Order: sequence, then structure tokens, then C-alpha cells
Amino acid sequence: MMNSQAALEIGPDGTPGAARVLTITVSDPKKESEGMNSYVSYKVNTSTNLEQFSYGQFGVIRRYSDFAWLSGRLARDVPGAIVPPLPDKAVVGRFGADFVEARRRQLERFLQGVAEHEELAGSHYFQIFLQADDAGLLAAKAEAKVRQRLAEPRRPSQSQVDGTLATRMGAWLEGSVASLSASMQASQTAGVPQTAEDEALDSELAHVANLEAQTQNVYKHAQTLAKRDRDVANGLFEFGLAFTLLGQTEHAPLDEALTRLGSCADQLSLLATEHVAREDAAFRDPVDDQIRHLASVKAALGQRQKHKHAVALAEADLTQRKQAAAKLTGRPGAEGRAVAAEGAIQRAREAVETAKQALEVVTARVTRELQRFKALRAAELRYAITGYCSLQAEHHAALQEEWAALLPGLEANSLPPAPPAEEAEI
Repeated sequence: MMNSQAALEIGPDGTPGAARVLTITVSDPKKESEGMNSYVSYKVNTSTNLEQFSYGQFGVIRRYSDFAWLSGRLARDVPGAIVPPLPDKAVVGRFGADFVEARRRQLERFLQGVAEHEELAGSHYFQIFLQADDAGLLAAKAEAKVRQRLAEPRRPSQSQVDGTLATRMGAWLEGSVASLSASMQASQTAGVPQTAEDEALDSELAHVANLEAQTQNVYKHAQTLAKRDRDVANGLFEFGLAFTLLGQTEHAPLDEALTRLGSCADQLSLLATEHVAREDAAFRDPVDDQIRHLASVKAALGQRQKHKHAVALAEADLTQRKQAAAKLTGRPGAEGRAVAAEGAIQRAREAVETAKQALEVVTARVTRELQRFKALRAAELRYAITGYCSLQAEHHAALQEEWAALLPGLEANSLPPAPPAEEAEI
């Protein structure tokens, strides 16, 4: 993850200004109880010099569901943006120390990723998440729910649907036919030749799907190696214990040699355990993060597809309105309905234009996001691989050092001389 403090503000004259600081960490996981349910809370710590925040340093307590709420709001409010991924939900083992620590790191990377994203970091809900108290966060959630409800198509009230059976049946038939017509019109857009943008983004989607599969394959084998290393660490511990116990039953100088070997194996076990933990943080976690990030990329491309579908539906509705108006043209006694139909056509045209403008915005955003993601992914993957190779070199050097330090003492006077070659063969 890139450092969120690295961005510089540029003044009007083009010279660098004060550093833009927005540092976020997640710490102090704690198991909490709420009635019959238990969950883990985390402290979110923020240090910043940005004017939109009330203080320079502050912290709040959040739980996983709060992070999930923020992620959903960001995806809904900034369609086409690649929202950094959250860790997956878990039912079993979610209070284990290793799981909680891994989740803490993943939640921290999520917030740091949002902080580094210009549009997402400017979200009203992100600022509330970072600094509001519990009451303020609840109020923001309620406000967001109201906004979402108002944005959804409103169902007619009971008074609006009351009427005679014939009227209701006619309305039902008309609505069913309209819905079927719109669906058929929308389905026909699948055969419409794709634009250059459609083809480019479809190609990107296929590439992302292939990257996801191959990265998952790398992660699977990395997990296999991690399991082997954990087994080695446990084996070395048991190996060392066995030699220590054996040394307690022997006489000098063999007892000292066996005890030294047992202590060396213990130290090697500790080194192996620490090595696995360092690999998790430096390599396996970032690779897992990239897999979930690729899923976020697909979700962003899916948002663009939804907007494209909305354009198709709006155009189908406009066609339907025009057909309905044409049937009223010149019909005696239908003048009033014809005027209403023209008004409906105008509103449908406006809806088409609005849907097209929204699609253009989302298309431009997701195109920018893909370019940004590619650059970040390449840098982070290179960093993770380099770190992984360095860890291997350091670990094996430490192992060699431990074995080498053991040899002089053993060879000097701890062990009895080896028997002559002839005796050894008898």
C-alpha cells in the first residue's frame, strides 16, 4: 500500500506546498458482547492536517459492520470507483488471535486505500466514519438510508390504485405489457454493435478474471509452503525437546553436546515461526489483498454495466412512449391523452439523456480507475515479491548462522572422538 502522506499540495504558481497528511491506523482489537452476540471492536486512529477534519489527531471505535457500511456507501456514491476490498466475513475462528490480527491489518489497508483515493477520500461518509462518535455514526446511517429510499422508484399509494375491477385489471395488463416490452427492447441491445469503449472494457474484464485465477493459484501454493514451514517449526521444537531430554540421561561430555543441540533446535523453531509471521505480513497478506482487489475491479466494471443497462431501459421506455402516442394521433376524443403522451415522451427523452450522461461519467471514472489500479498493482506486486525474496535470504542466513555457531563447541571438547574407520565398519 502506498503511503498516504506522500501526496503534495501544489500551489497556484506550480510549486510544492505543504504535505497532505492523512495517516490512518487500526489498533487495539477487543472482543465485545452485545446481548447474546459477540463481536470484535477496533480503534481507528487518524492523524491529519486536512481542513475538513475538526482535529489533527483523533480516534474512534468501530466494528466490522461499520467498515462494511462505509464500503457500501462508497461504492454507491462513487459508481465506477474501485473501492479497496474488505476482509471476508467469517463465522468459525473469528475470535482467534491470528485471525483477529490478520483482519486488523486488512481493515487498516482498506482505510489507507480509501485515504489515498482522491474521490473516495472526499466522501462525506468517510469523514463521518473517521471522526463521528457512536451517535453521529448512527445518524449518518439513518440519513443514508433515507436518501437511498428517496432515490428508489416510489410505489403508488393505495388511493392511487383504488378503482373499479376493470380499471385495475386494465392497469395491470398495461403495466405487464409495458414491462414485457421494455424487457424485450433491453434484451435486443445485446445484439447492438459494441462501441470501442465497450470492447476495451470487456477486454479488461477478461484480463482481470484471468489475473484473479492466476493470483489465486499463487496464493494457494504460498499457503501450502506456509503450512510446511509451520510444520517444520513444530518439528524443530519437538526435535529440540527430544535432544534436551536425551542429554539429561547422558554423562559428560555427551550431555552438554546434546543439550546444546536441543537449544539450537529450539532457536531454529523460533526463527521458523517468526519467518512464517513475517511472510504473512510481507507477502501472503498483500497477495490475498490483490485477489480481493481484483474482485473490486470487477465490481467497478459491473457498475458501468448497470448504467449501460439503465440507458437501454430508458431508450426502450422512450420507444414505448412514442408508440403509445402514435396510436392516439388523430383519434377522436383522445386529445387530452395525446397531450399527456407528448409530455411523457419529453420526460422519457430527459431520462435517456440523464442515463447517458451518468454512463459517460462512470465510463470515464472506471477507465481512470483501471489505469491507476494497474500502476498500483504492479508496484505493490513488485514490492511484495522483492520482500519475499529478501525474507528467504535473511531467514536462511540466520539458520546457517545458528548451525555454524553450534559446531565449534561440539567439535572442541563436547563430543568424544569418533571411532577409527575400521571399528566404525564393524
